[in-house]
Amino acid sequence: MIHEALQRILPQMIELSEDIYRHPELGFKEFRSRKKTIEVLDAAGIPHTDAAYTGLTACLDSGRPGPNIGLIAEFDAVPTLGHPCANENDYAAHTCGHYAQLGVMLSLFLAIKESGVLKELCGKVTLLVTPGEEFCDMDYRKSLIAEGKLRYPSGKQEMIAAGVFDSVDLMLSCHAMGLDMTKYHAEIGAGLNGFIQKRAIFYGKAAHAGANPEGGINALNAVSLAVTGINFLRETFRNEDAVRVHFVVTEGGQTVNTIPSRTQLEMYVRAKTVEAIMDTNKKVERALRAGALAIGCDLEIIDTSGYFPLHQDENLTEFVKRHIKDYMPEELIAQGTHGFASGDMGDISLMWPIVEIGVAGFSGTMHGKDFETSDEEQAYRIPAHYFADTIVELLSENGAAAWEIKEKFVPVMTKETYLETLDSFNKSTIYKGE
Repeated sequence: MIHEALQRILPQMIELSEDIYRHPELGFKEFRSRKKTIEVLDAAGIPHTDAAYTGLTACLDSGRPGPNIGLIAEFDAVPTLGHPCANENDYAAHTCGHYAQLGVMLSLFLAIKESGVLKELCGKVTLLVTPGEEFCDMDYRKSLIAEGKLRYPSGKQEMIAAGVFDSVDLMLSCHAMGLDMTKYHAEIGAGLNGFIQKRAIFYGKAAHAGANPEGGINALNAVSLAVTGINFLRETFRNEDAVRVHFVVTEGGQTVNTIPSRTQLEMYVRAKTVEAIMDTNKKVERALRAGALAIGCDLEIIDTSGYFPLHQDENLTEFVKRHIKDYMPEELIAQGTHGFASGDMGDISLMWPIVEIGVAGFSGTMHGKDFETSDEEQAYRIPAHYFADTIVELLSENGAAAWEIKEKFVPVMTKETYLETLDSFNKSTIYKGE
């Protein structure tokens, strides 16, 4: 019944998703994408609620007690220079596959409604469309925070704080995977790094670069030394910690003919565990301070809490795997890998049992100018069908399977502790050059 409904609904939702691919929007700017999604929900007669500025939620209720299964989708694009669909203003492009997530989960949600399958089941299914997963365009996001429109720069962090997930018992999601899609068609149980975002601002002294360079304090030289120090530290990063430290110089000076009086360096400090993130962060701060001190610059370091490492629930992973195996042989399923990227699903995984299945069906480079859908069957149809089977079983027999998974789950921290920890990472520190 639900599969027949999916077959009818998927073509329209694939068309919608590919339209969103062609009209990308950065986080908390997903106004067009949101409007298109609302039009679909309205046409199906499904009420919806605003969440996290540009996000939204909707719920289907069987009318009988039971677990609440959350379906996570993401809205936003990421800046990608040179992509054929990139927004000309901010280079937004859908090079991480979020548009396809929306297609899978929205198709599934509509099929549950149209098929009437919930009449035979229990509990609820909640669609959670989350904005702002890509951690970028931070000046804009901080302006929203300053205006009181947001508390946090991530959609899921904002939803956690607002209590949007409080009534949800476990969550299902999918994402374009970073593995060889000719070798694997699904990735399950994968871990991801967490990270802290850092902005280092070096304050020097302007002087004429030709006539009086000795009268200045070159803030660009301080950046160069700091970057060199970080690179020399790389041999101290342990392989098992999966450390990544990467940066861009967002301000290199004001004009060629003047000694740079201010420069800025933005970076992520990533690792597999919170302990490794904090240890690496201390090393990076030493290098930043050393570069500033050597040149005589003042230094401001602004830390912004990023995402926690992702740890998917083992019991829910095995449960979903059984249904995936109905659509592909086990040798096409990668399991237990670790990715060096990060996502705010990691924050949810601290407090709720979740899975985020890696799906195939894309070509090009993740976050690259050639990323696109190459196989609609793998990217949309197959995930929608195995998630449909998953939901039916989770909500059968009074939700016995879902309750068992939830009872076995051990949260890493409470929501209160999580928010306190998240807030503690946000700080600004100034070091004087002398």
